[in-house]
Amino acid sequence: MTNATLRTDVHERSTQPDESLPPLSTRSPVRSTPLRCGERAPGTPWIILRPLGKGGVGEVFEVEHALLGRRAALKALLPANAERHGLAERIADEGRILARVRHDNLVEVLDLGLLTDDGRPYLVLELLEGRDLRAELARIGVLSVPTTLTIASQVLRGLGALHRAGFVHRDIKLENLFLCDDGRAKILDLGAAEPASGCEGPGARGASLGTPRTMAPEQFEGKPVDGRTDLYALGLVLYELVAGRGPFDDIKDLDALRFAHLDRIPAPPSWFAPQPIPAALDAWILRALEKDPDDRFASAEAMAAEIPALVAPLYAPTTRAAEITTPSAFSADVSRPPSRSGVTPLSEGTRRMVVSVLAIVSLAAGLALGRLLGPHTSFGGVVNDPIPSRSV
Repeated sequence: MTNATLRTDVHERSTQPDESLPPLSTRSPVRSTPLRCGERAPGTPWIILRPLGKGGVGEVFEVEHALLGRRAALKALLPANAERHGLAERIADEGRILARVRHDNLVEVLDLGLLTDDGRPYLVLELLEGRDLRAELARIGVLSVPTTLTIASQVLRGLGALHRAGFVHRDIKLENLFLCDDGRAKILDLGAAEPASGCEGPGARGASLGTPRTMAPEQFEGKPVDGRTDLYALGLVLYELVAGRGPFDDIKDLDALRFAHLDRIPAPPSWFAPQPIPAALDAWILRALEKDPDDRFASAEAMAAEIPALVAPLYAPTTRAAEITTPSAFSADVSRPPSRSGVTPLSEGTRRMVVSVLAIVSLAAGLALGRLLGPHTSFGGVVNDPIPSRSV
C-alpha cells in the first residue's frame, strides 16, 4: 500500500448502523454511475472531495458531510462489482462489526447505507492522518524494538476487544495496521472478519479468506478459527517490523508457501535482523508463530502481558551480552523448534516499576513516531479491497 490519508477530524461516535438494510439479493439491478468529486454520493449527505485510493474490488474517497462539515472516508464497491452480492455483504458486515466493537485501536465507523442509484452499500469511516506499516517499512527499513513493542501493545488491545466480542479479523497484515501521526495504531479493513468458531454474528460466511503470506495454518486447512489465528498473523507482522523481512519471504510459490506455514519451523527474527534482538523477543514472536493454536498465546491479553518484561531490559543500566542474540547465517531448514525460555517472572514491586517504565516509553515512542512519520499522508493511496484479494 502506498501513502494514505485518514485524518481523525471526526471525534463523535456514530449511532448503531441500520441492521435492517434490505437483502442485497432482492434489490433490482440499477445502472451504476461513478462517484464524482464535488457531488453527493447518491442518496447520502456525503459530498465527494477527492479519491484516496482504488483497488480491484472497491474505492475510497475523502468526503464531507453536507450539513455538519465533518470530513471522513467513504468506502464503496466499484460500480462493476455492484451485483456481486458476496462482496457487497462484506462491506455491510464490516460496518456492523465496527459498530458493535468500538475501540480506540480500531478504525471507527460513522455511517453505513445504500447508494440510491445502484444499491451498492457504502461505509463511512473516520479519516486518519499517518501511514500504514507497509509504507513505513518501505520508508525506513525496520522499526526499533521499543517502537515495535509499543505498536504491538496497541494492536493487541484492539484485537482483544474484537476477540472478546466474538470476532476474528482474519487478515492482519502490515497494510491493515495504520500509524496515526499522534502515535496511535489502528486496525483497518475488517472485510474478512467473521465470528469466531461457535459464535454468531455479522460476517458468517464459511469461506477461507485471507492473504496467503499471512494466513495461519488452520486457515490453509479450512479448520475453525479463533483469536489465536490473528495472533499468528500479528507474529508475522512483528517479525517483519524488527527483521525487515518475513520468515518465508524466500518462497514465491503458493503451494510451497502453504507447506511452509503448515510444516516449516521459522528461523528466529534475530537471524535476519540488522539490529540486536533480545532472545526473549525472539521467543515471544516465535511462540505466536506456533503451528498448533494450542501452543500459541491463549489470548491477545496473554500475549500483551509479557510486553513489560520485554521492555524492562531495554532500559536497564547495563545489558548482559548473553541477553542479546546477534544475527547469524540462515539455514534453510531448522531441525528443531526454538526454545520458549527467556521471560523470567517478575516480583510484584518490579512489575509495577516495569509498567510505569512502559507507560513512559510508550508515550515517548508515540511522540517520536509522530515526528518520524513526517508530512501528513492519507489512508487511501492504494486502498485495501473490501475483502482480501485472494481466497484460498
